[in-house]
Amino acid sequence: MAQASAEETRYASGDLKCTSCGRKVDYVKGVVTFTCPSCGEAEIVRCPTCRKQANPYTCPNCGFTGP
Repeated sequence: MAQASAEETRYASGDLKCTSCGRKVDYVKGVVTFTCPSCGEAEIVRCPTCRKQANPYTCPNCGFTGP
């Protein structure tokens, strides 16, 4: 039996929240995750609503603000 990766475990654990609005986004279609384009360390999570409305997000690590 294969073990779940750390990423799969995190997604299933209920820890995924949109960086912009704070909404829980586990199992929501259209969610994207990426590392901060400035520091490359923090993970940014964007829900479909915030992506569509271009709501700003702020990196919790370096303070970078993006669209």
